[in-house]
Amino acid sequence: MYEHRYREVKLHGQPEFPIHIYQVEHPASVHSILPVHWHNEIELIYLAKGTATFHIENREFAIQKGECLIVHPGELHSGIGTACDGTCYYSMVFKLSWLSSPQSDRIQELFFEPILQGTARLPALLSAANEIHSKLLVDVRELLSRYERQSTAYEMSLKGLLLQFIADIYQYGLIESSNESGSLHGREYNRQIKQVLSYMETHSSEKLELDQLASVVSLSRSHFCTFFKTLTGMRPMEYLNYIRINKAASLLRSGSYNVLEAALESGYQHVSYFSKCFKFYMNMTPSEYKTRHSSGL
Repeated sequence: MYEHRYREVKLHGQPEFPIHIYQVEHPASVHSILPVHWHNEIELIYLAKGTATFHIENREFAIQKGECLIVHPGELHSGIGTACDGTCYYSMVFKLSWLSSPQSDRIQELFFEPILQGTARLPALLSAANEIHSKLLVDVRELLSRYERQSTAYEMSLKGLLLQFIADIYQYGLIESSNESGSLHGREYNRQIKQVLSYMETHSSEKLELDQLASVVSLSRSHFCTFFKTLTGMRPMEYLNYIRINKAASLLRSGSYNVLEAALESGYQHVSYFSKCFKFYMNMTPSEYKTRHSSGL
């Protein structure tokens, strides 16, 4: 499954069970495996196949099969594939508050409040080469296994495993002190790029011009293009196409839209151009994609 989440306005899981796990696969021809985005939940990214380089805010992590990243709420993050035979990763997204206590107790006060308040952080990388990290990676793989099986009371076991996972991080002394990372300029750039990405998402089905996007953050056309490419690794219109194609893919998967309807709903006026863009990002035509998903493959 190919899933693109640039700004998390979508609900992960259900209100009474706010966790969802996505499996994301990419062939070797796809370089950007996770375009820059952010959300208000915490996220575990477990690489099941290949190698990749992820950026979390201003930090870069080169990871391999069997390793995991932890992304905190509000952090800009993205990833590129570096393997010759493609990549596959699992994204576990959940609300940290879902695990915390409804009333103040010792657990809430000592362990959850520092993370929720941003004064303490979980480690960003769990490396397979680190013996202690390897124990935590076992927990991550067990989470994935139980989510996939969804046997009786799996919801309770997932919550229990996540609690144990965080408890083990404390026990192994892996909690990090949080200090404001990045300069004032860096934080302002993050604020601006989030503003632009939200605008692009909201208006993705409309006709958007570069000057219009640049005006969102009061930059000239040329400065905006440089700014956007520096922070996202993609050109503005390239990123807009990415948003539109993933929206179209979601519509085609639903089974309620044909190719023409998906193209128009996603902001494309010409089916030929839509098909060209779709094949570039998805490695197959819209018709092939629709057939593949309708047949259950």
